[in-house]
Amino acid sequence: MCSRFFIDFPGVMEQQRKIQSYLRNHFIGEERTKYQYLMTLRRVVNDSTVCLMEHERRQTLNMITVLALRILGEQNVIPNTDHVTCFYQPAPYLTDHSAPYMAEHSYCSYYLPQGSSTLLYQPYPLHTQTGLV
Repeated sequence: MCSRFFIDFPGVMEQQRKIQSYLRNHFIGEERTKYQYLMTLRRVVNDSTVCLMEHERRQTLNMITVLALRILGEQNVIPNTDHVTCFYQPAPYLTDHSAPYMAEHSYCSYYLPQGSSTLLYQPYPLHTQTGLV
């Protein structure tokens, strides 16, 4: 079922439109359940999706996370940032063999340790390496 979704909607924008449509049509009057649904969807995509390449999965996970954060914003439930731990990862194009401290790959993550729902946010880089200098 999950693979079929990605076959029918290969682009992240198409996926986003379809998920937003699903939320509008199936969660009428159940605004608080939308966030739980998106977090469940995110977990399924992260843990069980083998039909996507890694960068496609990161794009989809980022899109789902952004939708979930928007839902929280609409409900005025954005978590208090006093309990946010930020980890910084330089952009991939800054990785240089002459700078070994930057050569290790990891992801920028935001982790909220308190509350009933733990949110792990791993944004997809909005910049791409073009080869132009």
